Amino acid sequence: MSAYSINLPHKLCPQLITAMTLCTRSRHRFEVNVSLFLAIIVSSTTMVASLMRLPARKLLVSKITRQTTNVPFCRSCAFATSVFPSACRPNEHVDSLPRKKKIPSSISTNRATYSSRWVCSFHSHNPDDTLPSVHSSSDRQNTSPEFTVYYALRSSIQLLRKKSIPEPDESALHLLSYVLNLNWETGYRQLRAVMEMTPIESRNILLANVSPTQNLAQQSLTSEQRTSYNAMLERRLQHEPIQYIIGKWDFHHLTGLIIKKPMLCPRPETEELVELVLADVRRLIKERALDHENNKKDKIRILDVGAGTGAIGIALAYQYPKDVQVVALDIIAEAVDLSNRNAEIFLSPLVANDKSEEQIDVRSLYHAILCSAKDFTNSPNVAGRQEHEKQRHRMGFDIVVSNPPYIPLGDMDGLSIDVLQYESREALCGGNDGLDIVRDTIQRLPEWMSCSNRKEASSQTRHCWMEVDDSHPRLLEKWLAPGSEESKVYGVEYCECLTDFSGRDRFVMFRIL
Repeated sequence: MSAYSINLPHKLCPQLITAMTLCTRSRHRFEVNVSLFLAIIVSSTTMVASLMRLPARKLLVSKITRQTTNVPFCRSCAFATSVFPSACRPNEHVDSLPRKKKIPSSISTNRATYSSRWVCSFHSHNPDDTLPSVHSSSDRQNTSPEFTVYYALRSSIQLLRKKSIPEPDESALHLLSYVLNLNWETGYRQLRAVMEMTPIESRNILLANVSPTQNLAQQSLTSEQRTSYNAMLERRLQHEPIQYIIGKWDFHHLTGLIIKKPMLCPRPETEELVELVLADVRRLIKERALDHENNKKDKIRILDVGAGTGAIGIALAYQYPKDVQVVALDIIAEAVDLSNRNAEIFLSPLVANDKSEEQIDVRSLYHAILCSAKDFTNSPNVAGRQEHEKQRHRMGFDIVVSNPPYIPLGDMDGLSIDVLQYESREALCGGNDGLDIVRDTIQRLPEWMSCSNRKEASSQTRHCWMEVDDSHPRLLEKWLAPGSEESKVYGVEYCECLTDFSGRDRFVMFRIL
């Protein structure tokens, strides 16, 4: 019996033939009338589904194939591939991971390593194999079909999701953008547009007007790019932060700040801390502009306790290079070197473009030194200080800002793997209650912000801004409440607490008496 003898649209004939073929190959040897009945069901379902835009072949033909025959079929499109191999388009199936298959004994049993090796090996779509074969790198380069940006992006996202890696979409987008050497500011958005394309849209390159996104989606990765991308995926599968893999990250208005282990990766909430300090800087600039008696306009001096990558201090100096001078402290030598290096990168162009009569250098805008908060003092009686460390420091800071180690010891084990395994414990843990460095800072504030070292005393209000754990504001308010004996002893009083973008108590402000 011919499928064309049934009064149905021509485009439904493949479904009819598929259904009839499955029936005739069945173990139970269906009769012809059953075959015809089944074929009509398949065709009718397809007609209804086409009106409702549902993948009927995936719902019905796939079910028939699984239950009535041993004919190989494709999990993604549900076509019986031995009957209609040309109907199956493997390039469109990157959203479906292959079924699990026993790993050959010659391959490592490390699932993360194994999976990331084949994610960048193009699926040849052999109907008899559900898992792409793993070749050596030289074999893959010679035998694998074209490996496009679209396939690399979608398949790696699927793998990262399967391994429960945090932010799988963001991870794949940033890593692939870096491998392709796309523009740091726009490459991420270009790849996101590729990610949001459907398989059909990514392959539609025969139209007269091909968009740049489609061109990027069909761009083939070179062997070097594939090797580099695989290596980065391996590291991300081990929960290594993206910032360490790429080696740079954006912070506030700083594009491509250099990031290295073990310094902390800049957090979005710390950008809010920078905004709070910038508002305080603008307040001081206005107050000094109204001070007609003080003709000499001193720079606003800021002390950053805990330099790290230099993100906070450099961001402040970058916004007001003519009005601000930043000194940063850190106890890790690598952090001091890295922050000074970042300062050279971001502040050197500002110095070069300065046309004022007073020549400045980067060091006059930002300078990090190796010193702890406790040891940053001119007091001669400080336990633990060596003779060569007892040097005179210039004090008289207008603002102190700090993102200190503030996580309580009991909360450290609850941190995510990428934080615990890769970021510095010294930069995270603040002691039993998380307030060790906070106390050291508060005790030094009166000396740091004293006006006695200035030629002209100032009556301007001076503030200290800190990022803290959400359990700290209540403790600090109780300890240094305005008018309390403790606040009078230390010369510091608690002012207010502000929340971050997630609504948590995150920032506190102190006033120097």
